[in-house]
Amino acid sequence: MTRARLCATVTAGTTAGLRAARDAASGADLVELRLDGVGDLDVDGALAGRSGPVVVTCRPVWEGGRFAGSEEERRRILARAFELGADWVDLEWRGGFEKLVAERRGRNVVLSAHDFEATPDDLESRYRAMRATGAEVVKIAARSRSAADVVRLHRLGRSAGDEATVLVGMGPIGVPTRLLPGRFGSAWTYAGDGAAPGQVPLSDMIGRYRCQRVTASTAIYGVAGAPIAHSLSPVMHNAGFAEAGLDAIYVPFEAADADDLMALAQALDVKGLSVTAPFKESILSHVVDVDPVGRRTGAVNTLRAGDGGWRGLNTDVAGLLAPLEAQGGVGGLRCCVLGAGGAARASVVALARLGAR
Repeated sequence: MTRARLCATVTAGTTAGLRAARDAASGADLVELRLDGVGDLDVDGALAGRSGPVVVTCRPVWEGGRFAGSEEERRRILARAFELGADWVDLEWRGGFEKLVAERRGRNVVLSAHDFEATPDDLESRYRAMRATGAEVVKIAARSRSAADVVRLHRLGRSAGDEATVLVGMGPIGVPTRLLPGRFGSAWTYAGDGAAPGQVPLSDMIGRYRCQRVTASTAIYGVAGAPIAHSLSPVMHNAGFAEAGLDAIYVPFEAADADDLMALAQALDVKGLSVTAPFKESILSHVVDVDPVGRRTGAVNTLRAGDGGWRGLNTDVAGLLAPLEAQGGVGGLRCCVLGAGGAARASVVALARLGAR
């Protein structure tokens, strides 16, 4: 697996603002210039003085973008980008660019397809039809409704081999495709501030996730829940990995259910998971060994991969006990637990252990 590049998507209302955002994308390997949405669009001005490679995109409204002009005008914009030597120009598969792609023999062309609602049933055949055009890079971005959709993208990326491909799962469930592009066979991944659903800011991609350092040997860990975007665990654990000098990354994993989650964990060879709501109890069906506390509570919050399968552990009890004991304990006190999930079950066990009523 070669290291995937990091592409910063930049948008602005003016050409000057777009150029400024382009030049401020420090640390990115290339920059996607979103020309749609620029009020005073000047293609020459947007590309002038660039110091690194760029992808030029002018996404129409009918493909989820903000360009509302005529297709004739849009084609002139994209043609000018080619003339000015843009490293890549993004052309929509549904845009009828077959003649242009053929004339260029696919050179510098990113042929893209987007589905903001779901991962299409014909994902694989769609990819092959796009690849048959001869485009140098084929990009498919589709909403991931389940981790199974992410697994399909992973399978497609592996089958593509050395073909230049970019596969993106949009939305919170698809975030692993953005953070682990090399595992999905992508030539690059996109970072930005909300230009697409689930996009991660450039500063987080570089600083928090160190995604440019992820290789085939990088160990994958993560936090699993639904929803999970609010979790602070990636901030803490990735900082810990960096401080300890470990070749590891900690990723948020959202899924439809425990079965869905574990299929993705297996596909990506995940080494360990922190587990939160709503999976702390249902995940037990995928565990071959559970620690005593986990057996007593009927819930686990930590999974560790091993040769024989997953081992489940419960650290919620110890986590609750420590601060209570530091304050003198709750022995003999009448306690009420509000909640009915895995953490609540752990709280009941912890309180009983301390002698609470």
